[in-house]
Amino acid sequence: MYGSRARIGYCSPPFVTEVFAYEFYKMVPEGVTLMITTLEVGNEYTQQAFDGSYDRSLAAARAMGEAGADVVVLGGNPVNQSRGIENLPKICADLAAEIGTKVIASTLCQKEAMEKLGVRKVATAHMAGPDHVERHHQQMRNMGFESVGVISPERHKLLHYGKISENEALTLARELKEKWPETDCIHFASAHWPTAFAIEPVERELGVAVMTSQQAILWKALRTAGISDRIDGFGRLFRDF
Repeated sequence: MYGSRARIGYCSPPFVTEVFAYEFYKMVPEGVTLMITTLEVGNEYTQQAFDGSYDRSLAAARAMGEAGADVVVLGGNPVNQSRGIENLPKICADLAAEIGTKVIASTLCQKEAMEKLGVRKVATAHMAGPDHVERHHQQMRNMGFESVGVISPERHKLLHYGKISENEALTLARELKEKWPETDCIHFASAHWPTAFAIEPVERELGVAVMTSQQAILWKALRTAGISDRIDGFGRLFRDF
């Protein structure tokens, strides 16, 4: 049966979701499948879109629980943080009790991943454009880490994230390390542009930990579902924790 080891539900904020699903199946062990619902976020990061996505994610989680998901992920760091990071554990616990399925949140997955990796000074690359640099600084601070630097190339529309070159993440990581050599973690923000195949090269070349949003979500979802397999090729997080 498909999903014989685990069935993971993901409430995906982008209205069109492509890269997350592709990288999911490149990374997971045999017998793990993905349930996915797309939410409200198109090309613009607005409070209205975040609120709509949050409301729909609750409905999607209930449906995924009924469908038999072993764990449901409330996706989207901006969507999560719009509810207040301090409220997320209770939101997840209350929803899990209601639907009878384990529930985790993207923001908490990333926070725990960085804690496991033992990092303190984080440099972030994202694709939302220079106007969103301060938002990314604040999100990292909210998670309890020092945000030493944030960069973004020219803004990419969210609907175009699937067109971003696989080489972009490695290029941006090198730029981050050059500008902020004190960083001990490169963070690729957003689970929806190609980053999976940059994780291992960046860790080897730059001597830093790497946490990508997609990697952290998937790592925590697998561990929550009881799958502890060591997965090679996608960074220290999957190999060591």
